[in-house]
Amino acid sequence: MTADPMHGEQIARDDAHLRSLGIKPELRRTLGFLSNFAVAFSYISVSTGTFTNQAVAFGVGGPAIFWAWPLVILGQTFVALNFAELSSHFPVAGSIYQWSKRLSNRTLGWFTGWIYFWAGVVTTTAVAATVPLVLSTIMGFDLASNSPIPGLDMWQFVGLTALLTTTLINIEGVRLLALINNIGVAAEILGMVVFALILLFFANNQSPAILFDTSYTANQAQGYLPIFLVGMFMALFVVYGFDTAGTFGEETVDAGRQAPRGVLSAIWLSGLVGAIFLLAVTLSFRDVGAAVATGQAFGFPIADTIKENLTFNLGFGTVGDLYLVMILVAVYVCTLAIQGATVRLMFSMGRDRRLPFGGLWGHVSPMFRTPANAAVAVGILGAVPLLVMGALASIYLAIAATGMIYISYFLCNFGVFAARRKGWPHKGAWFSLKGWGTVINFVALLWGGLMVINIGIWTSPIFGVFGNDLRNTWSNPFINTFLAFGKNADGSANVLTGLPAWPVFETLVGTVFVVGLIYYLVVQRGREDRVEADLATGESVIA
Repeated sequence: MTADPMHGEQIARDDAHLRSLGIKPELRRTLGFLSNFAVAFSYISVSTGTFTNQAVAFGVGGPAIFWAWPLVILGQTFVALNFAELSSHFPVAGSIYQWSKRLSNRTLGWFTGWIYFWAGVVTTTAVAATVPLVLSTIMGFDLASNSPIPGLDMWQFVGLTALLTTTLINIEGVRLLALINNIGVAAEILGMVVFALILLFFANNQSPAILFDTSYTANQAQGYLPIFLVGMFMALFVVYGFDTAGTFGEETVDAGRQAPRGVLSAIWLSGLVGAIFLLAVTLSFRDVGAAVATGQAFGFPIADTIKENLTFNLGFGTVGDLYLVMILVAVYVCTLAIQGATVRLMFSMGRDRRLPFGGLWGHVSPMFRTPANAAVAVGILGAVPLLVMGALASIYLAIAATGMIYISYFLCNFGVFAARRKGWPHKGAWFSLKGWGTVINFVALLWGGLMVINIGIWTSPIFGVFGNDLRNTWSNPFINTFLAFGKNADGSANVLTGLPAWPVFETLVGTVFVVGLIYYLVVQRGREDRVEADLATGESVIA
């Protein structure tokens, strides 16, 4: 069987584009559009988000919180459109770090990448810690029970096992990652749509009017809006990572065309599938009040209603049991995708010598043609919170990591907006916003800034007692309520209650920024970037 000469010519053009950006092509370029899209879709992972976060959202805001999902999809679409144009110009590993440094300046680019990198590490940990949550629901084991490894409970053990396997897959190569990820995405999309349709046709227990019912949790003088803003965080927690299609650009054939298609397809299909599924689930609740109470008690009302309504026996279990298996697959490939994106960000910054021991992380394995060293590093860094603090604290940390991702997006959009004001892009790429670029960029900035503020607020008179309790419990808890070190004699987590009552978002952002600032001033300031003009599109660095 002979190779397609057109395929080889396209790869040659892609590699020439990379060289024009000052980047030596080293990674294996094998991904097509479907695989590029799938890895971004897996990062978003509607199934993972709806199983955990949207379950919490029902507890926070009741059935009317459904409208937070389309609102967040709309707001993030402006960000995605901006990123799609960037990924068409610069389809390189590191996505927003590379875009920021090339179109603004190296300081803004570095802080964008630094904050995004640590957010990616913490998010990888949190999603890996979600794997045992789903598996225990299927198999019925106690998460707090002792594991085969002394000193670790089953929650930590299964989470670390998931992280170990995703690390090995990321080392082995993008082909294996894409194969596993594609299977997972196909199962996730098909499963969610099928389950949604079954619920809509055979378990429609509520009138659509329930979607406008705010009576379940808006029991304070301030009204429903403050409660909606808290519950909306749960959708914010899900809808990001679409830039992953761009960060896999160096491994994608015809990346200047396929990466922007991957960015937009990932967010729009996630939005559509998620909306249909959440609509079906909300209308399927037999007792809405009980579902809200389950969400407030850290339960899983979505899984409960599916198991309650879909009791048809398949021989190996019920249809509801099959849903849990689908969720398990989705959470696992989500871990794989988030780790893969974080690995490529670390590789990209290491290649530019923008991280400690950068040459080590920027190295490509000659055997696998993957950033294997970076994959090992992200796996180890992701395991540390699980080992030291336990799984629950790791999941709480992801709350702050979500806010850090939105900060990174804001910083990138800010830098690109400044570049647009100076005339960028002078020449178009395959995907272009044309005259709408500056307007869409501005709306993305406005949206992102408001969402960072929403995530960062932890107490305010406008929320009332009920709303502030929700924020302190769900969207921005204090570090002295969950951060732990080791275990007590009874095996429970040793929560560091003596810590100051600081909100986790501001604490983690402040820590990452201060450490990064010291490192940047001591090591990175004044260092020249190895950035050249983009000869393929006629663009050059603006700064």
